[in-house]
Amino acid sequence: GYLTVRHMKVVFFSRDGIEEFQVLAEARRGTSLEKLKQMMGPVEALIATLPAHEMDAFTTSIGQAAGSHGHFMANTGSHLAGVSVFLTPFQNRDRTATDIVQSLKGALEEIRGREPFFEKLTIEIAQGGPPGGKPVQVGVRGEDFKVVNQIASEILEELKRTPGVSDAVTTFDFGKRQILVNVDEAAARKASLTVGQVAQSVRAAFRGAVATTIKPSKAEKEIDVLVRFPEDVRGDRAAFEKILVQNTQGDLVPLQAVARIEEAEGINSIGHYNGKRVVYVTAEVDDKQATSLGVNSMLAKTFQDVPKRYPGYSLYFGGEHQKNMESMMSLGVAAIFALLMIFIILAASFGSLVQPFIIMVAIPFGFMGVILAFFLHGLPLSFFAFIGMIGLAGVVVNQSIVLLDFINELRRQGVSRRESIITAGRLRLRPIFMTSMTTIAGLVSIAYNFGGGDPFIRPMALAMLWGLAVSTMLSLLVTPCIYAILDDLAERIVHHPTVRPPESGAAASI
Repeated sequence: GYLTVRHMKVVFFSRDGIEEFQVLAEARRGTSLEKLKQMMGPVEALIATLPAHEMDAFTTSIGQAAGSHGHFMANTGSHLAGVSVFLTPFQNRDRTATDIVQSLKGALEEIRGREPFFEKLTIEIAQGGPPGGKPVQVGVRGEDFKVVNQIASEILEELKRTPGVSDAVTTFDFGKRQILVNVDEAAARKASLTVGQVAQSVRAAFRGAVATTIKPSKAEKEIDVLVRFPEDVRGDRAAFEKILVQNTQGDLVPLQAVARIEEAEGINSIGHYNGKRVVYVTAEVDDKQATSLGVNSMLAKTFQDVPKRYPGYSLYFGGEHQKNMESMMSLGVAAIFALLMIFIILAASFGSLVQPFIIMVAIPFGFMGVILAFFLHGLPLSFFAFIGMIGLAGVVVNQSIVLLDFINELRRQGVSRRESIITAGRLRLRPIFMTSMTTIAGLVSIAYNFGGGDPFIRPMALAMLWGLAVSTMLSLLVTPCIYAILDDLAERIVHHPTVRPPESGAAASI
């Protein structure tokens, strides 16, 4: 328990075996494709320096942030680019994808600081499991973007101070500069105008309005005649001074008499979650220093007072963390169902409600072996490790079944409890060891990558190997002791042992 709480990390899907990562670049808005292509030259040159035994190939996309896993920002635009890097198989290289990415981050930061500057230059590693988003993906929900951005900024600063967290960004992103026409409704009413009439006139000046249609004598369709400002005028802010709006009396009213013209930055995109506006704060996590579960738990605790400080605003933890929690719930249900089925089968076989508990004591012994193995190997618990633990529960009980069934048989023959336990331990030791050793031998090559291996499957094999080994050793010592203790209790409570000899009547159990 101490090792589990204090020293064990939980990383559901390790990135050790990943063979792909992406470099995502974002320049200033308005940057041309040709200019962005030139800016990506140093990035491509850096990627090309990777050794041939580590990198298989890479592709560059200009105008699109290629392969952005869980990236909520707009992934197309003349200011966006991406480099997808494909690595060689895991077995052919010494460094993991995470190690390679860490070695590139310093050089990428140096490129980002050169002229012309990139607004953002980050690296994303492909996920080791099903698509789920970023390791850290906190959504801030609310209506006022100023308040939402303030909360997101607080989270962003906290992430930047957290060891093991990198590439922390927010999706709150301004778009191109916009010209706002703010209509003074009181002045518009005095001029016999509505907001709709003003909007239609502005639209007609820049987008055009159909003044009439013409139809040549032999033509099948009519041709619309579109009237609007000349092209050289439409690109000038001074054009607003020339717009005249016709009111209900037919008089022409200058736009500036009823509206105020302002310049402002528009929001590039507005995300929603459950009907409310949302801004996401995302970040990558180095599994060697931190975990997605640990960082998200820290943020939930640190910012638990957000609904109190900002009424109407809340946090939503999504991405990889959300998928992990869903997977944990599914594994929990599977584990309960597995234990229940084991108990039912044992109870039906032994005709007892007590002896199945004696046998199932081997299961926590197996879990102890799993925790000890991952601690000694310096590995985090993963999704496949938990699957291995569930499968282990059905394997580790075999030794106890063999031992306990032999003890029961000896007692039915009239052998004393002490002699039955000693004889069963002596005669069943070799079969139990042989059964366990053959299973362990079959798992060794997978658990320790002899002749090649898979980093995703390895935790499952490691969990079953060590769990079975430790459980076998402890079960041979502890199971007979628990059997003797429960047998004493049965004699005191119901005045007969759990298994009665033939002369006392038919075999009975509690």
